Amino acid sequence: MAVSVSLAAARSRQICVGLFFAAFISYLLFSHLVPITDPVESNYALTAKEMVKSGNWLSPQIYGQVWFDKPVFFYWLTALAYKIFGFSDLAARLTPAVFAGLGVVLLYWFMGKTAGQSAALLAALVMGTSLEYVLLAKFVITDMVLFVFNSAALVFFYLGYTGADGTKRWYYAMYISMALAVLTKGPVGLLLPGLVMLIFIAVRRNWAELRNMSIPVGLFLFAAIALPWYGAMYYAHGTEFINTFLGVHNYLRATVSEHPKDNVFYYYIVVFLVSMLPWAPFTAKAMLATAKDQEKRNSSLWLFSFIWIGVYFIFYSLMATKYLTYTFPTLFPLAMITGNYLEQMLKNNKKSTVLYWLGIPVIISTLAYLAASQHYLGTKGIVVIVGLLLLTVVAWQKIRGKHAKYVLTLLCVCQTAVYTILSFGVFPAMAETKSEREIAQSLLEYSDRQVGLYEFYSTSAVYYSGKIPIKIVAAKAGRAPQTELSWASKYTMPTESLASFVTKSPKNSIVIIVPEQQRKQFFEEITDSNVKLLKTSGKFSYYQLAD
Repeated sequence: MAVSVSLAAARSRQICVGLFFAAFISYLLFSHLVPITDPVESNYALTAKEMVKSGNWLSPQIYGQVWFDKPVFFYWLTALAYKIFGFSDLAARLTPAVFAGLGVVLLYWFMGKTAGQSAALLAALVMGTSLEYVLLAKFVITDMVLFVFNSAALVFFYLGYTGADGTKRWYYAMYISMALAVLTKGPVGLLLPGLVMLIFIAVRRNWAELRNMSIPVGLFLFAAIALPWYGAMYYAHGTEFINTFLGVHNYLRATVSEHPKDNVFYYYIVVFLVSMLPWAPFTAKAMLATAKDQEKRNSSLWLFSFIWIGVYFIFYSLMATKYLTYTFPTLFPLAMITGNYLEQMLKNNKKSTVLYWLGIPVIISTLAYLAASQHYLGTKGIVVIVGLLLLTVVAWQKIRGKHAKYVLTLLCVCQTAVYTILSFGVFPAMAETKSEREIAQSLLEYSDRQVGLYEFYSTSAVYYSGKIPIKIVAAKAGRAPQTELSWASKYTMPTESLASFVTKSPKNSIVIIVPEQQRKQFFEEITDSNVKLLKTSGKFSYYQLAD
């Protein structure tokens, strides 16, 4: 008996290692072709770059100014990648790819302990091939790192609650995971996992479990990991850190919408349908079937999963500011439910369920990717389009009359091939439209001049060039005065009015880059100066002021 358990554990470890490397390599594949994009990725990439160059590993900074947008852990990871591998797009994308691989392994490992190996592999497959997971495995943002620490905290809580492997020591790992989540994103790293745990304990009416959670020791562990950086930042920057980090980036985000047009009740329903592609319809069916199953309703695992989903969904729906990635942590329990239901469908050879609830979404999403290929690649996209069409036709022909397992395998192979094609061709082209490497070259070309960006700013241009231009703000009547807590305080790039910018230096040493849509406004404001067109490139015109 002991030998068989040992062999099973060894096999599980081998699968975990294999899953990690398969996921990590697939997510990192062709990442060197994808430029850093504006407006979000470039903030993280540039901040980590400045951390390395300045040698200041305490206070994140951007444009040479202290930057209180996010805690430090993600910057540390990205800066470490730069230190080891140098400044490159591939090094910048290393951290999310590593943590995406860890997330897949964490899901498989947890499901293997709670629901069986077959369901575990299927759940890992579902999550690892969901559209949002694939994209965030490549994006230089904090969400994948937060996802892993959030998920780990809840996983270790559940294992501690159920006494997995005959021990409650899982709770210590829970506290450590929440501390790292707080170091990655802030208070939500503690608040939301804690809320899920509290509601779960309340629903189960098992308040006595609180005595088993080693709360004093856990709080000490949490404080020892999470608080030193916050304390050091407060010591170094005082109330400015508190007002900006907690005030603007946490309180204001919850109470004042940064993007009012997105503040609609169905926002995260749409996000779910897109983020879980191609699994979204099948996942919805799985959730409904699981909720209807009396045995599963009585299961602590599935109750925990639904509470996990509900807390994150409701909390962020109530927040004033909505982002596409806020409900990303729900992919973990959604994949658990989907993987378990999918195992039942395969056991019972429910080919029609797999074919129509998964096969049709695969085809529809592939058609959407075809449209994206045409839009971003133009005539170059013909090869991509033909490749995707062939994949779709061949897959549909091959699955007719086959067992449900064969259908699923072929659909997943097809989806993986689609993502590989997108990573090679479409994703780099999409990113290029959101990156300003061309402006970076111009900043280097005009490095001996004062360069201003009229009514816009490109952090990616600063990242690639190392040069910091001035953001020129037009003189618009009726601008509201900024209060202490305002979204404007999150921007730290050097800013000047046009009048101030053109008078501080000799005119022939000034270059102003103007977007096409702002050209008319620019000339209305610059009427008193002699303007010479240097060049037009893409959607920007470059002007020099002549004496």
